[in-house]
Amino acid sequence: MDILENYTEFGPARKSVALSDYTTLRVGGPAAMFFEPHKPEHFADLLTQLEKDDIPVQVIGAGANSVPSDTGFDGAVIHTGNMRRIFQDGNGFRVWSGATLPSLVRAAYELELSGFEKLIGVPGQLGGALAMNAGSAQWGIWDLVENITLWVPGKGDHLKIEEHTRESVKPQYRDGNLQGKVVLEALLNLTKSSKPQIKHDQEQLLIKKNKSQPVTIPSAGCAFKNPLNDSAGRLIDSCGLKGLRVGAAEVSDKHANFIVNRGGATSADIVKLLNQIHAKVLAETQVDLLRELVVWD
Repeated sequence: MDILENYTEFGPARKSVALSDYTTLRVGGPAAMFFEPHKPEHFADLLTQLEKDDIPVQVIGAGANSVPSDTGFDGAVIHTGNMRRIFQDGNGFRVWSGATLPSLVRAAYELELSGFEKLIGVPGQLGGALAMNAGSAQWGIWDLVENITLWVPGKGDHLKIEEHTRESVKPQYRDGNLQGKVVLEALLNLTKSSKPQIKHDQEQLLIKKNKSQPVTIPSAGCAFKNPLNDSAGRLIDSCGLKGLRVGAAEVSDKHANFIVNRGGATSADIVKLLNQIHAKVLAETQVDLLRELVVWD
């Protein structure tokens, strides 16, 4: 019997799907099983069943900070791209985990709600953004969270859905502090503003990003987290690493903390380049950079 038949009730399922089609770096081999649930409840039930069946799981949204192996993933990959619903809730939104950040930016603008401006031009989906607390050095998307619904691993047959607040989760810089929990949906608080003001703020941020980031080449955003009171990009640049290449993976000459795919880069190229950057910065500055990119083992 086809193993996928055990999971058809949870939504579309396929075999041997190329993960390179689902990562912004365009890397990654095939997923043995690939699921695309349509609703948070299907997502949660699928996670529960896969856990019971002892099948390894990786969740992928827009793949904006993911580096799957070139050999693929011998387990189940759950893609949240079908779960894109956004519901207005007062001066905020209740959002499913697969909603894209650009769609949230647009929706907030149309309703004259401020809060998402800092995410203009940022790829990704809500679930991944919350998992890594996407944002800037001074701000993270968790600053907008009123409450969040999470699937919780390791509870056997007990209830696996929990409601949390920002205060109970305690997210940190570039870390949603979810510890294996998976985002199903969240209630986000915004503030009233005006379209002209929101548009002005978005345009100023876009101008800055277009000048400083390689927005036209496949990349995955920042490769390393900023250390306390410093910038990973500044440290990497100070070591003369802009333009360093391994295969077709390259340290961007526009922003030293971005790795770009010049065409045909592999996951192995990217990992080797990450290791070289880390070693060089550690040797020359004694700063032990932590990865922001998630390399799948």
